[in-house]
Amino acid sequence: MQYDHMIREVAEVEDAGATRKHGRGERREDYPDAWADTGRIILVGLPGSNRALLAGLLAERTGLGAVRPADGGEALAALAGPPAIIILDDALVADQDIQPRIHGAGKVFYLMVDSRTLAQRTTKAESGLETGDVEQAWRELSARLAVMEPVFYGVLHFILQGANPPEALVEDALEKIAY
Repeated sequence: MQYDHMIREVAEVEDAGATRKHGRGERREDYPDAWADTGRIILVGLPGSNRALLAGLLAERTGLGAVRPADGGEALAALAGPPAIIILDDALVADQDIQPRIHGAGKVFYLMVDSRTLAQRTTKAESGLETGDVEQAWRELSARLAVMEPVFYGVLHFILQGANPPEALVEDALEKIAY
């Protein structure tokens, strides 16, 4: 066996005219997606990632209701409930009782946004802020992102670039929902 640039495996065969049929389990289509038929769309990310905005736009386009669970009990009920758009705050995603149930409960979208943009978005809504407030928010969100991003990666199916304009976000999400 030889390796060509560590990407493709080259194998020596006795019969150069031999063919191989792919059997079950060798293509992505052979694996059923546990979340494919739930009808639930789950949005995760940090504050300022535009989860609520995207949820509203998706609700308009899909006819599904949007819910934002306030606590663990509501989150578990939403993850097991009827089709809906579910906005999960990062504390709920990190909850050890909820986290293992997220991935299989629906199509999970992580709205990925850099901490600088998150800081600007979360402080913009507040009045009378000075530059120092944005800097403090940036530091806090950077630390939070460092902890939460691996958690988000552990539950996601799709990544959406949360810094994109809302119209682009909803189109990207709708395309991925159709998978």
